[in-house]
Amino acid sequence: MTDGSDDGAPTTRRRLLGAGGAALGGVLAGCSAVADAERRSTTERRTVDASTVSTLAVTDATGDISFRSKPRDDIEVVARKHALGGVSLDELDATVRVADDRLEVTTGEPRIFGFGGGRVDVEIHAPPSVAVDRLHTADGDVHAASVPDGATLVTSDGDVSVTDARGAVAVESRDGDVDIDGTGGPVSATTSDGTIRVRSPGRVETLRTRDGDVVADVPAVVEDAVVESSDGDLSLRLGEGLSAALTARTHDGEVSVTNAGSSFRVRERTETRLRAAVNDGDAVLTARTNDGDVAIRA
Repeated sequence: MTDGSDDGAPTTRRRLLGAGGAALGGVLAGCSAVADAERRSTTERRTVDASTVSTLAVTDATGDISFRSKPRDDIEVVARKHALGGVSLDELDATVRVADDRLEVTTGEPRIFGFGGGRVDVEIHAPPSVAVDRLHTADGDVHAASVPDGATLVTSDGDVSVTDARGAVAVESRDGDVDIDGTGGPVSATTSDGTIRVRSPGRVETLRTRDGDVVADVPAVVEDAVVESSDGDLSLRLGEGLSAALTARTHDGEVSVTNAGSSFRVRERTETRLRAAVNDGDAVLTARTNDGDVAIRA
């Protein structure tokens, strides 16, 4: 793992490589290696004084990212390196850098021209006082538990899961499923190819997939909320306290409503379109799909 100085100039430190047992700046510890004829792995750990950090981010990562917030005095960064074939573990890089009270973690791997490959998975444990700006990987899954308010989670190729977010959360995947269970604020999630599942959000803002279903609780919405799929079914469970003007439509499918009470007043209804007032709210909730059904449970 590589550290960096606060003034921005990176400094390469010695790695912990099993029998080598070298320490990284006095705070890197706990390295293990498992050798195989073609596959090798090693784990590196780094701790950072949480009082020197207000915000953290993982950027330009090449593997899975896991984040958990819980009471503790430091921030622990665990880098798990995996090498295959002609790639050496030395060629896999994990950098932890603190500058201007911002902790940034990046990983890197070599260009592969022959047989072999590698990846670096990152696991972070931080106290609730540390904000999360962005968790971003080019190729891997992103998992976050108790992530602070305002976090953005992004993967180019992988699934994203969030549990017990303390505030607003934004999720993006180009190719993967999104699973969100509990947010203290509004939730926004998009994926190009995958299913979106949202349970117990604070509010719904945007839930959008090009190819997949959307299954979501909708207890409340922002002023102009959208739930959308180009090719998939939508299943929405409206909360009792929801206050909104609802429009639901599909080009090739059906719109259905179940358990509608007196607070759900239909303005217009056809097989493929529905307009309704929910508790006479002014916020707008639009649910639309090109090819699929829309099921509303009121």
